[in-house]
Amino acid sequence: MLRYQSRRHQRLMDESEQALWDMADTSRNRAGRIVHHVLNDANAHRMWESRHAELVRPVAEQGKRTPQVVALRAIEVSLVHRRAFIDHVRRNKVVAKERDKLFTTFYGPRDVTDAIVTEHKQYMLAVSSRVSADHLINVMCDPISSRLIKLYESVYAEYFDLYCYVSACEDSAAADAARLLMLDARKQAKLLRERIYAAQPDKRFADFDRQALLARSGRYPILDYMVG
Repeated sequence: MLRYQSRRHQRLMDESEQALWDMADTSRNRAGRIVHHVLNDANAHRMWESRHAELVRPVAEQGKRTPQVVALRAIEVSLVHRRAFIDHVRRNKVVAKERDKLFTTFYGPRDVTDAIVTEHKQYMLAVSSRVSADHLINVMCDPISSRLIKLYESVYAEYFDLYCYVSACEDSAAADAARLLMLDARKQAKLLRERIYAAQPDKRFADFDRQALLARSGRYPILDYMVG
């Protein structure tokens, strides 16, 4: 079992894992199936716990709500990046030889099957941590974070689609044209990241449904230990 650096760190991890169990128990969508697998595979669970503990450590080190929320947003941004490759493959239905070529472009001259397995493992861990991070932002009562992260997912997806096209394109003229679009999309993603980190959390709203769920379950109010 991992040792955590503080009481807040431990409770953040407890809450993060409970969010996974809640998802596994109530959802049969793709995220729910992934979370169910991670929770029920001992090796995957240990790896998730270790990596997620590192992700939330900067949150645990903060004692005030605003820097905690910003740290949670940084987690969400990093998880968008970690999911980008498989999200691109799924979104664009990249299969067969085209898929193998793309993995070879990113992973170099190694076994394609091994590269696919490695990337999928990382993706499953990232999806699981995203479920937990979404939950933590939700109970911190900041809909601004949710809206900005959703927008960032869309902007970064556009950039990454273009990046993959340019990386694998054999037509130099087409690649040059797409590269200009890619650079513009990258700039937009960078500007949005700056906005994500600078925007003040919304203090007017609270997710009453989530707070009521916590109260009914007998679990501690998360804000008490996030800011305490």
